[in-house]
Amino acid sequence: MSRYFTLLAIFLLPAYIFRFGILGIPTNPLEVAVGFSLLVFIVERCVISKNRKVTFGYWPVYLLLLFAVISVAFSPEKTIALGILKGWFVVPAILYFIIINIFDKKSIRQITVPLFLSLMVVSVWSALQKFGVITTLFYQSGDPGFNDYLIRFRSFGPFESPNYLAMFVVSVGFLSLPILNYFQRTIDKALVLVFYILPLYALYTSRSLGGLLAFGFGLICFFAFGLAKTYRARLVNSGGKIAAWVGGLLVTAIAFAIIFSSISNETYSTHIRMDIYRYSWQLIQDHPIFGVGLGNFQSAVKAISSTNLGFVTYGLSYAVHPQNLFLTLWLNLGLLGLLAFLYILGSFFWSLGRRGGDILVMAAVFAAMVTVVIHGLVDTTYFKNDLSAIFWLMLAVGFLIKKPDATSN
Repeated sequence: MSRYFTLLAIFLLPAYIFRFGILGIPTNPLEVAVGFSLLVFIVERCVISKNRKVTFGYWPVYLLLLFAVISVAFSPEKTIALGILKGWFVVPAILYFIIINIFDKKSIRQITVPLFLSLMVVSVWSALQKFGVITTLFYQSGDPGFNDYLIRFRSFGPFESPNYLAMFVVSVGFLSLPILNYFQRTIDKALVLVFYILPLYALYTSRSLGGLLAFGFGLICFFAFGLAKTYRARLVNSGGKIAAWVGGLLVTAIAFAIIFSSISNETYSTHIRMDIYRYSWQLIQDHPIFGVGLGNFQSAVKAISSTNLGFVTYGLSYAVHPQNLFLTLWLNLGLLGLLAFLYILGSFFWSLGRRGGDILVMAAVFAAMVTVVIHGLVDTTYFKNDLSAIFWLMLAVGFLIKKPDATSN
């Protein structure tokens, strides 16, 4: 039963937008589904099953959780920080723990079904928005920012911005591809692939340069990794070489990101982004070790940008995060949190290059993680309920690839 609740939680990744309270604690359908999964899992293991053995997986991943807890102490807004801690770290970590205990290598593909369905719902939503059938949701209505997106014909779906839409459809798009393993005939697989036109269209309507950049690099990595594994190329059978490959991709992606920024026709947006980067670096210089505390970035930027009236008027509302994954990690979790994240990424790519298993699964999770890193160069691809859960989901799949085949539940 815990498996079904877990699959439901994965399907409900975008449902975090529907917020409500339980006993005075703010929550959402995603968190409730994860909570039920944990509760049922505990009952099954401690009451029903005689096998009470559990695994916690790759222990360094919990360093993110630890440094998030520590960073709460450095945030002046404890309520906000605790809410972020719960939604973006504790809940994803619980989901990671449950997945690695109730799934194994043979059952990984079950995870792709709710991912695929969720991807289709979001993609159809975005298409309908593009054609004017759907406009804004309850929390989006009346916000001039969303009206501006609609005027510029940029889809954002149920999310807070077109960039968030792109982050979701690109990473989940790659991560859901192993659903093809359910089908044997080529014609059936081709028919399923036709459905992926919808998320591609959603990416197009988002007009997210970061999303397009991530998709391009992800697609190259997907085919390169899959072909190399198929033909047992030495490149992907060596952790060091795969890590070097990712490093080379990052350098190339940074160059592309700079070029894309320079050709953007939204000059005011580019200037705002540059201001955010400048203030982010200033905050890092002022708080190099512990950062500014969890969820305190916008307040910290407001304090140091008070003399820049143009930025305060037009740019401060966009300074929710530093517009870069690694700067965001540094300022929210401190230097040790950033280093822990980089170590986790390095270990993920290193170990994936050395493992054997289902090539489609490995290529899909490899490409999905690449998109998180690449898009993270120009945006924040972790600090949101669904995106953080997707990241921990990738870590769980990476761990399951080397897990014994015996079904746990």
